[in-house]
Amino acid sequence: MKRLVVIVISTLISISVISQEINYRKDDRPQSVKEDRNNSYQTDLISVVDMLKALEEMAGIRIFKVPIIPVFEKEYNISVYLDEYVDGEKINSKDIFAYPYLKKNTYHYAIKDTVEQKDIYYDDFIPELTFFTQDNDTIMRLNINHYGARINGITLHKKRLRDSQFYKWRIYRKIEWKLNEDVPMIVFASSWHDGRIERFCGTIDLSEDEEATKELLEKSPHYFVISLKVSE
Repeated sequence: MKRLVVIVISTLISISVISQEINYRKDDRPQSVKEDRNNSYQTDLISVVDMLKALEEMAGIRIFKVPIIPVFEKEYNISVYLDEYVDGEKINSKDIFAYPYLKKNTYHYAIKDTVEQKDIYYDDFIPELTFFTQDNDTIMRLNINHYGARINGITLHKKRLRDSQFYKWRIYRKIEWKLNEDVPMIVFASSWHDGRIERFCGTIDLSEDEEATKELLEKSPHYFVISLKVSE
């Protein structure tokens, strides 16, 4: 019995000593170190570009942002048109923003009033549009997002005639909307065969090279143009 008492006392003393040796300190390590302490994901080396490449190459996903220029300063109606062309002729046209709630160039948001502890609501103008795309062999899926709304499930059907044929996105980086005009933002186009090889426009930014843009829109047998239209 005496031996048992000695063991219990010794154990309590050991626990007391250990508890006294615990040092508490605010963990101010970088978030990446907290989440991946062994750096198994190489967050110190892998860039945003690497992640975007991985999304495209492994899952066929791409993201495009189109700033609204000039910045909106009054209320307008907005439309986003999806136009389909075959051999240079427009065969389909659809206003993706056809519903009334999508037509507004404003969005609604709330800020918490810390005094009255309630939400105060405001409106502001949409600064940009974001396009999310996902590719597979036969279709391209498209979602469009801005601060006021999200449109999902738009489908672009490819017209592939050859195994070597492919489709790519091209963008207009320098765009300015003009009242009541269709202003192209991005293009999804097919390659063309020149008798020897499959070809495609080498220019990434279609606003930089008129000749390359003209060649793409004249030579591509099938393409889609997504445009912005602002109206009163």
